[in-house]
Amino acid sequence: MGIYQVTRALEVKAELGECPLWCVEDQCLYWLDILASTINRFDPQSGNNSVWSLPAVPGCFAFRDGGGAIVAAQDGMYDITFATGHIERVCGSAHDPKRLRFNDGRTDRQGRLWVGTVRADRGVDKSETAYYKFDGRSIEKVIASIGTANGTAFSPDGKTMYRAQTLDRLIFAYDYDAATGTPSRERVFAVVPGNLGMPDGATVDTESAYWVALLAGPDGGKAGIARYTPDGRLDLYVEVPVPLPTMVAFGGSDMSTLFITSGRMQEWVKYEVPDAAGSIFAAQTSFHGVPETKFRYA
Repeated sequence: MGIYQVTRALEVKAELGECPLWCVEDQCLYWLDILASTINRFDPQSGNNSVWSLPAVPGCFAFRDGGGAIVAAQDGMYDITFATGHIERVCGSAHDPKRLRFNDGRTDRQGRLWVGTVRADRGVDKSETAYYKFDGRSIEKVIASIGTANGTAFSPDGKTMYRAQTLDRLIFAYDYDAATGTPSRERVFAVVPGNLGMPDGATVDTESAYWVALLAGPDGGKAGIARYTPDGRLDLYVEVPVPLPTMVAFGGSDMSTLFITSGRMQEWVKYEVPDAAGSIFAAQTSFHGVPETKFRYA
């Protein structure tokens, strides 16, 4: 096990900070405040955080060429241009937005966006949630009955796809056909130990290891960041100073800084969250991340 010092990089009180992605061109971290329906750009050099309001509750986003992003939101896909702030809806949802919303997702190495749904109310059965593939023209349901969609990631070579079922403490892996964008041979990659948190958002490093935020449950638990080797072995665990770390992303000039978003969610947990909850944290590591693949319209 290794130990890294986790410090607060941006002092905010996001109710549900999520989806940190490092932009190599801007040398900035983009992230979502889901319940505030905003997308943000944090510049670690200046400390400035810019905010764009979104027309619907977002789940995740992916960069695209031209200084913009595609955002998977509760009622469909939106395209945003950061320089102008222009936002337009480019695709509706394939689910009932009153019952479900898009949640965690990521582009594969070819630029297709994979995104899973999560319930938007308390009456949705697990069987209703699914993973979808979006290429800019159509949205296709591919993996059904996924529970709470989280932990989406692709290995550096694009041959393995990962996803997590948060409440079940399971992380799954798939063989991934890059040519067709088809996952196959689902298997359990890792089972998160009961003495640790539950798996949320994830990323990979250049050594093909899988990094995942482990958040404490409603009754507490040990929150932190776990690194799993490609064979599913837990080889590093980093404690964090807040109970709800939500997702991780590598960034910085050499892609070795691990950024961590977090949430407050006081109504969900049964204990008082610390003042630092909702902030963005960072840790300097000896590992390096893989730049995000930009979304490509078909």
